[in-house]
Amino acid sequence: MTPVKDIEGVGPALAKMLAENGFDSAEAVAAVSVERLMELPRVGALRAKAIHAAAQALVAAAKPAARGATPAPARKPAGRTPRTRRPVAGRAASGKKPASAVTKAATAPAAVPAPKAAPAKPAPSRDEASEAEIRAGEAAALAELAEADAKTKKKAKAAAKAAKAKQKKKDFEEKIRKAEEKVKKKSGKKKDKKKDKKKAKKKAKK
Repeated sequence: MTPVKDIEGVGPALAKMLAENGFDSAEAVAAVSVERLMELPRVGALRAKAIHAAAQALVAAAKPAARGATPAPARKPAGRTPRTRRPVAGRAASGKKPASAVTKAATAPAAVPAPKAAPAKPAPSRDEASEAEIRAGEAAALAELAEADAKTKKKAKAAAKAAKAKQKKKDFEEKIRKAEEKVKKKSGKKKDKKKDKKKAKKKAKK
């Protein structure tokens, strides 16, 4: 069995997590589907595909190397000089992989590269900063003008209301004055009539 840590792209922490979830060898990782690997914590779609492809390539390369060693050739009868043959195991020891392993590794799906990070936005230039300050100043000035206009309208409304109340009071006082004058005139007429009656009585007695 090939250890999980031998899989390309699998570090100690990821190897520990895979072992805790039942994947204690590269063969176990290669045997399951990508969807099953995506169910593990901190393993997304791209990472699951990369781990699965690397595990399959590692298992495919390990199988032919294990089969490469062959038993020693049988002894030939005496009288004939045996031809010297290079042992197949020597080829495996020299570091060269068998053709079948190379073809399987070539046909294995390549690891999907991680997405590139978005480039950082450039800092605003001086012209842009000055334009932003000008706009902010204009907005503040407009807000002050609107507030002053609202205060002026409020004062004008209060002044109009006070003038209207003053005029009502003046009209009321004028009505009272006229009513008092009317009452005085009536009382004066009555007094005059009484005087006239008294004078008439005096004349009649004479």
